[in-house]
Amino acid sequence: MQLKTYGLLCLILLISMGFYSYKNWNEYALAKEGVKQNANFIEVLRKQDTEVKTTYESKVTYFSQLQREISKNLEMIFPTKDDYTSLTRQLDAFEENLSKKSDLFEVSNIDFQTPQVKDNSSVLPFKMSIRSSKENFTKFLHMVESSGALNSNIRLMDISSIKLNFENSSEESDANDLISFTVYINAYFQK
Repeated sequence: MQLKTYGLLCLILLISMGFYSYKNWNEYALAKEGVKQNANFIEVLRKQDTEVKTTYESKVTYFSQLQREISKNLEMIFPTKDDYTSLTRQLDAFEENLSKKSDLFEVSNIDFQTPQVKDNSSVLPFKMSIRSSKENFTKFLHMVESSGALNSNIRLMDISSIKLNFENSSEESDANDLISFTVYINAYFQK
């Protein structure tokens, strides 16, 4: 009887050990498969990291150069101080480009006024007296309209008021008509 009981206990122990081993072997196999999948996933992430880093490094120089270019253009169109001198140079260059014998564009007076501080920027108001052909008058208005664009390199300005006088007004000769005008302009700069 003791031998049968001992044999039965050994059989129960052997079955319990087999069941326990089988159960843990399945968990081990699943864990081993998970580790293998994680290793593959980590390898894919490393490749992606290398590709992203390479792409970033190839574009960082381009974006750094673009940022420097934009900063330079921004400094030109929206300067940190009133910068009368560079504004006068821009206006002189514009006058020189437009002024021809056939198409007149002549600035006779530029009168800078006291800068004013606004909410987000400062304004340098000035008055210009100009004598021009109709075509150059339109070009001047377009220049002021396109000022402030990053690719124009023209200081940010707007017209607050304009007074016009037409010279040589005749119905026959529209091409030779001249316009004398006084324009009040606001040039903007940073606070």
